[in-house]
Amino acid sequence: MSQYYPQQPGPFYPPEQNPEDDYYQDADYEYEYDDDDYDDSDSTRKWILTAVAAGCLIFFCFGCCVVAGIGLWILDPGSSLVATPIPGSDIGLSFNDPAFPDESVVNEQAMQLTILQVNRNASLPTLAPAEGGELIIVTVEVVNLGEEERDFNERDLILLNSFEEAYLPIPGVVDGALGRGSLPPDSGLEGRLVYEVAAGEFDLVLMWEGGTDSQPRYIWLE
Repeated sequence: MSQYYPQQPGPFYPPEQNPEDDYYQDADYEYEYDDDDYDDSDSTRKWILTAVAAGCLIFFCFGCCVVAGIGLWILDPGSSLVATPIPGSDIGLSFNDPAFPDESVVNEQAMQLTILQVNRNASLPTLAPAEGGELIIVTVEVVNLGEEERDFNERDLILLNSFEEAYLPIPGVVDGALGRGSLPPDSGLEGRLVYEVAAGEFDLVLMWEGGTDSQPRYIWLE
């Protein structure tokens, strides 16, 4: 009758570990591979795919913006082309906020008005002011900045005091009066305006009506 004896470990158990093997035993991990055998090709492929995807997304968004811009231009060509305002067209729009004396104003007809000189308490051989009044001569320049011929009239230039009381220019009393007429494109002229106001009247503002199709412009006198 035979008996079973447990097998005794031999002198070479456990097997000797070869330092050149691809793995070795660790107390915490069953297997751990050497760093020298790590293949980074998968990581490179992932990076390339991510970059390609990001590029495609940017190109798609840019294409959508271009298509949207073309669509808006087809529906309303003027909406994407914002005209640059003419310098001086956005100042002097109200009596309470007039342009300064050295600023030029431009109305909706592309006509520009500039005050060149103000002569207070002027003296004219053809006109003497009434008692308690004085004469003011205002020299202005009118320029047509547009592409069509435009009319001008000195009667459109009214002097206002602080109470917005109006003084109209007196025609035919001074040489070089502005008068009235028309200006071709890219041309201008200088002219003088004569007003009789109360003596010592200050805070005067020149209002330029400029025709029925234009909003009045205001320039403060020094």
